[in-house]
Amino acid sequence: SHWVELQELLSSMAAADAPVEAVGEEVEIDPVTNQPFVGRGFVPALAEVLTHLASLAGPAGDARPQRVTRFHCIRPPILTINDYLTRIATYFRCSNECFVFGLIYLDRVVILNPGFPICNLNIHRLILVSIILAAKFWDEVYYSNSYYARVGGIRIHEVNHLEVRFLELINWRLQVTPEVFEQYRNHVLLAVGGRAAGRQGPPGNAAAQLAAQPQGRPLEAAAGLPAAGDT
Repeated sequence: SHWVELQELLSSMAAADAPVEAVGEEVEIDPVTNQPFVGRGFVPALAEVLTHLASLAGPAGDARPQRVTRFHCIRPPILTINDYLTRIATYFRCSNECFVFGLIYLDRVVILNPGFPICNLNIHRLILVSIILAAKFWDEVYYSNSYYARVGGIRIHEVNHLEVRFLELINWRLQVTPEVFEQYRNHVLLAVGGRAAGRQGPPGNAAAQLAAQPQGRPLEAAAGLPAAGDT
C-alpha cells in the first residue's frame, strides 16, 4: 500500500531541527476546555498537509482508484484544497479548533479502515464532513446540514448520507483527549514550518459570531464539486 500513517507523514515533512516540544511551550491553554488555543494560521498549514496527503494516491493524485467510495467525485473539484478549507472557515464560522478535530477524524478513518483510499477525488468531501462533525461535537452553536451542504457545494441528501457513513468509519468515536489534540496540532505546524502560526493568541468565539449565509451559487457550482452518484 502507498499509504503511511498520518503521524509518519507529518514527521517526514517536519524539519529535523524543530522538536515537537518547542511548539507546545508557548501555546496558551483554555482553562475551561483544557484544550490548546489554535491560531488562524492553522487552516493554511492544514491545507498544505492535506494537499500532500491527497497527492500520495498517485503521480497526479487525480486518477480514479480501484476502490471507489461514497465520498468520491466523478472528476477533481475546481477548488484547491486550500481554497476549499478557506471557504469552509469563512462560512462555517466554526472555531479554529474544529480543524484540528477534523484532521484527527480523517486520520481515524485511515487507521480504522486499512486500504481506505484518499485522493483528490474524495478529499474535499472527507474534509467537509469531518469539519461538520467537529463543529457539532465541539462548538456550542452550529448550522444545519442544509446550510453546510450549500457551503460545501453538494446536495443535502449527500451530506446526510456521508455524515452517517463517516461516523461508521470512525466507529462513532468523536472524543479527543487534550494530549492527542495538541499532538496533531503541533505536528501540522511543524510539518509546514509554521511555528509562528500557533502564536496568535486565543481566537474569538467564532461559533457565536454567526453571520449571513454565503451569497452566490450554492450547490455544485459554488464549490466545483460534481455529484459522485451512489457508488
